[in-house]
Amino acid sequence: MMDTEFTGQRRSEGAMLSCPAAINTLHTGVISCLLDERLTFLWGNTGFFNGIHFSMEEYCGLYQDLEQYYDGHSEDFQQIRQAFSQSVEEEVFQIDLTVRLPINGGGFFWARLLGSVMEERVAGCRVVRCEFTDVDAMMAETEEFRRLYRQKQQYFNWMLDTYIGNVYISDMDTYELLYLNRNFCETMGKPAGQMLGSKCYEVIQGRNTPCPFCTNDKLHEDKDYDWEFDNPVLQKTFMIKNRMIEWSGHRARIELSHDAQSTEFKLAKKDQEKNAIIRAVPGGFARVDARDMSTILWYGGGFLDMIGYTKEEFANELHSQCTYLHPDDIERTVKIMESSRITGKKTVVEGRIITRDGTIKILTMTYTYVSAKDSWDGIASFYSAGIDVTREREEQARQRQALEDAYQSARIANEAKTNFLSSMSHDIRTPMNAIMGMSVIAKANLGNPEKLADCLGKIGTSSRHLLGLINEVLDMSRIESGKIDLSSEVVSLPDLVEDVIGICRPLSNQKRQQLFISADCVRHEKVVTDSGRLQQVLMNLLSNAVKYTPDEGTIRLRLKELPSIVPGRGQYEFVVTDNGIGMTEDYVQHIFEPFTRAEDSRVSKIQGTGLGMTITENIVRMMNGTIEVKSRLGQGSTFIFAVSFEVCEEEALCKNELAGLPVLVVDDDPVVCESAVELLKDLGMRGDWVLSGKEAVVRIAEARDSGEDYYFVVLDWQMPDMDGLDTVRAIRKKLGSDVPIIIISAYDYSDIEEEFLRAGADAFIAKPLFRSRMACAFHKFCRRDKGETAGLIQDGYSALAGRRLLLVEDNELNREIASELLQMQGLLVETAEDGRQAVERFRASGLREYSCILMDVQMPVMDGYQATEVIRALSREDAREIPIIALTANAFAADLGKAHSAGMNDHVSKPIDMEHLVGVLHKWLA
Repeated sequence: MMDTEFTGQRRSEGAMLSCPAAINTLHTGVISCLLDERLTFLWGNTGFFNGIHFSMEEYCGLYQDLEQYYDGHSEDFQQIRQAFSQSVEEEVFQIDLTVRLPINGGGFFWARLLGSVMEERVAGCRVVRCEFTDVDAMMAETEEFRRLYRQKQQYFNWMLDTYIGNVYISDMDTYELLYLNRNFCETMGKPAGQMLGSKCYEVIQGRNTPCPFCTNDKLHEDKDYDWEFDNPVLQKTFMIKNRMIEWSGHRARIELSHDAQSTEFKLAKKDQEKNAIIRAVPGGFARVDARDMSTILWYGGGFLDMIGYTKEEFANELHSQCTYLHPDDIERTVKIMESSRITGKKTVVEGRIITRDGTIKILTMTYTYVSAKDSWDGIASFYSAGIDVTREREEQARQRQALEDAYQSARIANEAKTNFLSSMSHDIRTPMNAIMGMSVIAKANLGNPEKLADCLGKIGTSSRHLLGLINEVLDMSRIESGKIDLSSEVVSLPDLVEDVIGICRPLSNQKRQQLFISADCVRHEKVVTDSGRLQQVLMNLLSNAVKYTPDEGTIRLRLKELPSIVPGRGQYEFVVTDNGIGMTEDYVQHIFEPFTRAEDSRVSKIQGTGLGMTITENIVRMMNGTIEVKSRLGQGSTFIFAVSFEVCEEEALCKNELAGLPVLVVDDDPVVCESAVELLKDLGMRGDWVLSGKEAVVRIAEARDSGEDYYFVVLDWQMPDMDGLDTVRAIRKKLGSDVPIIIISAYDYSDIEEEFLRAGADAFIAKPLFRSRMACAFHKFCRRDKGETAGLIQDGYSALAGRRLLLVEDNELNREIASELLQMQGLLVETAEDGRQAVERFRASGLREYSCILMDVQMPVMDGYQATEVIRALSREDAREIPIIALTANAFAADLGKAHSAGMNDHVSKPIDMEHLVGVLHKWLA
C-alpha cells in the first residue's frame, strides 16, 4: 500500500500525474489510481472527463480519490475495491465489472469497467488502470427484458391458474413442489400453503421415496410426454402430459392432468378435437342465414384473416354481412346455395372476394344446407367452408401465359429457321456452284496459265466465303448450347488491330472505300483476353460496314482507352462508323436476334446468314462488355463496343534518350494529331502539330532559324493540296537531310515506299499510331546512323528453310496438299498416316532430327492426343522438347484446352490457313 507521507502530500498539493498522450486520444474513459484503501486518483483521459460531464480541473478540485467520487454510491466503490484486492490475492490482476459512473449535476450511467493491476509503482504503491465503456443502453435493454419476462411469467401463472385440469411444477432434482394451480389443490383437498416445498411423491403418491415409475428421465424441453396413470391414493385414472421447463432458476417438471372420467374432461376433449379439425383446414368457416342469404351467424378458423377484417371491423363495417363477396359473383353464389337447398347435397363454387384493403382473392367455397328442423337453434342456414386458392390460380394463369409465350416463340423461331434454311441453301449453293464451275473451267484450260490462275483465285475466294458461312452456323450452334468458352492469353492490341485491318483492307479496296483507323490514348497495349473472339467481334463489325457501305464510302475504326477506376484493369472502347445504307429504327431493335435481316432490296443481294451480329452480341456479353448501335436509314451506322480487360505490366520504355526531343506531327486529321502529341508526351518528348504540308515546311524553317530544330518529323502520306510526297521533297529541298522524316499511313505503303525513300523519307509507321511503335522507330534513329536507318524493312529470309517436319494426317488428299504447301516454304516434310505410325517414326529418328510434329487429332488406330502422350512419355531427351502442333477441325476453346492437356504446344484449326500456320511455325522454330 501507499505510504502515508506521499498520500498526505498529494492530497495537500492536489497534484496529479499527466495522462499519456496515446491514451488521451481514446474515446473510452481511462483513469489511473493508486491501489490503496481509497484508490487515490492519479490521472484521467479526456474521454473519462467528457463522459461524466466534468472538466479535469473541476474533477480534481472536488475529488482526490474514487471513494470521494463514489460518495453517493458507496456500494459501487466497495465492489471495485474488493474486486482489485481479490485479483491481487489470486494473482489474476484483471477485473471485469458493471458499475455506475456518477455524472456532474446528479445521476449516473452504467459502464463496463475493465481494470488491470500494473507492474509500475508510485512511491512504493502499485498502480491500477481502469477503462470505462458506456453500457447504459444495454442495461436499459436488459431491464426491459426482465420486465417483459416478469410480465410473461404473470400471464403464464394466470393461464395455469385458470386451466381446467390439474397443474403442478416440481424441481426435477429435489422433487420439491414449486407451483400448484387451484384445480390441483381442489383435487388433493388441501391448500397450496400446506403442499408447496414438500416432495411431489409424498403429496401425490403418499410415498417416502421417489416413485419407481417416475418419468423425469423421459422428459424434454421441446416435446411433450403423454401417459396414463391409475392413482391408487386418489382412486382415479388420469390422462397426463409432462414436459421439462425452466422455472425460476430450477430445472423443473410441469405436469398437466385430467380425470379421464370427468364430464369436463370429455367436453374439453371434444372441443379440442373440434378446434384441431378446424385449425387443420387451410381456410375459414361460416354459417350463413338461409333466410336472407347474407347474414353471417357464426364464423371460425381463419375466416377473418381470409377476408382481411378484424372482429370489430367485420361487425361495425360489414354488419356481419357477406358483402365482401365480389359484386359480379353474388348472383351466381346465391344460385349455387339455392341448388344446395333443393337437392340437399353439398355444392361447390369458385368465386372472388374483396378484402378490406381492396385485394381481390379467389376462393373455393362449399355450401351445405341445414333446415330449421335439423338446426340446433331452429334457424335454417348454410354451413360454408372457404379455401384461398388465389396463388394457385395466379400460378396456373402464369403457366398458361408462359406456355402461350413459349408456343409463340417456338412458332416464330421455327418460321425464322425455315426462312434461314431457305436463305442458307441459296447462300451455300452460290459458292459451291462457283467452286464446281471454276474447277471444270480450270481442267479445260490447263494449258492457259492466266485462265487457270483466275479460276484458282475465284475458287479460293469462294472457299473462304463458304468456310465463313459454315463457321457462323457452327458458332451459333455452340452459343445456343452453352458450349462456347473464352480463353485467356496476353494479346497485343497493335498486332491484333493490324491483323484485322490486313484482312479488311483488301475488301474495302475492292469497293474503293476509304478505311481510317485511329488509336486514342492507348497507354496499355497488352491485355489479357481471348484474342480470337476479340478479333471475331471486330471482323464482324468491320466486314458488315464494308458490305453495307456503297462504293467509295468511308469506314472508320477508332480504339480508345478510357480512364478505369479498377486497379489492374483497363476500359477500352472500339467504335466502328460508316456512311453506308443505315437501318430503320424498328430493325435496330432486332439486329442482334438470330436469323434476322433487314427487309431491303439493297440487302437481299448481299450474302450472309443473319447470325454475325447475334454471335457478336453473345461474345461481347461473355466478355462482360456492352455493344450499342446507332443508325439512321440512308446515313450510316455506328457500333460502340466497350469492354474491360486485365492489363499487363509492360516493360518501361527507355525515355532517357528521347526526353525533351521536339517532334512535329503533320496530318490533316486533328484527332490523329492530338492523339499523337499525347503519345509523345508519354514518351517524354515535346510535340507540335500542323494540318498541312505547307504549314509543316514553314514551321520547320522557323524552328531552324530560331536554332530549335525538330528532331523528328512525323508526316501523313495522304493530305489535300500538298500530299506527303510533295512535302518530303519540299522539306529536303529547303532544309536538307538533317531532320529524320517518318511517314505514317493508313494504307499499304509497299507501292510507294521506294519513291518516298528516293524523295528523302527515312522510315514508315502504319496507322493507327501506338506508343510502342513510335518509340521503336525513334529509338532506332537514336541508336543508329541515318544511313543504317534508311531501310527499316526486314529482308524476306525464312527461318523455316531446311527444317524437317513430321506431318501426321490420315486423309491422303489433305496429307498431299499440306505437304506441298509446307515444301513451298522450304521445309523438309515426312508423313505418317496415323498416331501409331507417328510414334514409330519419331522413335526411329535421330536425336532432334525432326524440328516439329504437325499432328492431326482424329485418326484411326491411335488418335493425335494418344500419340502425343506416348511421345512425351518416351525416355529420349527431345521427346519433351519437340513442338507438337495440333491440326483439327474442332476449332473451339475446349479443344484447345484438350490439346494442351495432352502435351501439345499449339493448335491450328482446319481448313488450314497457310499464312497462320507459317506464323505458328515461326513462333516455335524461329
